[in-house]
Amino acid sequence: MLFPVSRSKTFVTAQLFFCLILASSICRADEPLLVPSQSVNSAKPAADTRKPHPAFPRLAADFEPQRALVLSVSDWQPHHAHVFRQLIEKTRGHVDVLVLCNGRKQLDMVVDWLKAISDRCDHLYFADLELDTIWLRDFAPLHAQTATGSQSLDFYYVGERPQDDRMPKTWAQRTGSQLIEVHWTLQGGNLISNGQHLAIATERIFVDNAITFPNPLPGTDPRLEGRQIVFEAFVKNCNLEQFIILEHLQSEATKHIDMFANFVGPDRMVVASVDPRLDPINAAILDRNARRLQTIKVGGRPLQIYRVQIPARDGQSWSAFANIIIANDLVLMPTYETDPPALVAAAVALYQKLLPKHQIKTVDITSFKQLQGELHCLSMNLPKFAAMPSQTIRYTDVIKRLGDQGKELPAPQRGR
Repeated sequence: MLFPVSRSKTFVTAQLFFCLILASSICRADEPLLVPSQSVNSAKPAADTRKPHPAFPRLAADFEPQRALVLSVSDWQPHHAHVFRQLIEKTRGHVDVLVLCNGRKQLDMVVDWLKAISDRCDHLYFADLELDTIWLRDFAPLHAQTATGSQSLDFYYVGERPQDDRMPKTWAQRTGSQLIEVHWTLQGGNLISNGQHLAIATERIFVDNAITFPNPLPGTDPRLEGRQIVFEAFVKNCNLEQFIILEHLQSEATKHIDMFANFVGPDRMVVASVDPRLDPINAAILDRNARRLQTIKVGGRPLQIYRVQIPARDGQSWSAFANIIIANDLVLMPTYETDPPALVAAAVALYQKLLPKHQIKTVDITSFKQLQGELHCLSMNLPKFAAMPSQTIRYTDVIKRLGDQGKELPAPQRGR
């Protein structure tokens, strides 16, 4: 394994913490609670039918217009450089790319990787922002639009990665975004938004935010009570009208929603499928999730579900054709060299059908196969309403300095 720290962690709250959150998370007595189904396998969705909902703040969706695609190279290893080059080359003409570096040494490294495509990097920028890992999606802030600007939602990030955990605060300082600290834990790959107050996650959020009751009241169901509190907290902090909890995949390390589903529009989703002859357990899980999603309504109309068949897993490695990057008029889909060509072609055709004005490009991430993370996991979408950080350096300026009478390569400047 390249990265010694697992992407999967568990967070258990103390009873005192539960009491504090309970006071702020539960609705007024005259409002019905948003209660998740007692079984996550239930076909009945957990949906909000309460009073009219405030328009802002509003979580952004990946398919919205983007200011930039953000990547980190903190512990990106040289034998994965070909993946990085593909991402830079294939985004040209579609979206600016901002690469976060841990100082001058990493900037030198990236420039060296890009020598072969130097003439195709005019959309590339760098910023100095020190991080522990490349899995930006998991610890980066969730971006929410307000009536006057933007918010950066900072969920508690569990694990021994202090620089990753500080990233949302640093980002908010350097972009002028309002920082909203959320005292619950979430890895960002486990929440996807349609941009219209609907979000979807897997039941992992209940494990990560498990609440224990040392002395539960007689006649109560502590497990259900705890899940209800967590559910309400996410609804409140993300300003959601609907929050749907699905089953996660089995034998998949992250247990994230983005490993098998994505939004391609406010009322359209792609959900993976797998051959039941090769993986009957996960085939059934994906089918149950798809059926449940078909019961959801957006704007009074049923959510449209489209299925993309993915190859059967190889141990704990998945070819997650759903773990895509959408950036303006571009879709980047991850592939492994072992993927059956017919399945790859069918997946590309599906995205082209659903997004006819987009270019669909594949990115070979074979070297990432054992890392339990793919394209969506590596990236952060920066929506148009959000600002770029201060003190960035454009790639063309870096190259100019390199060729300007031997002047030293400038390091990205630090923020406040």
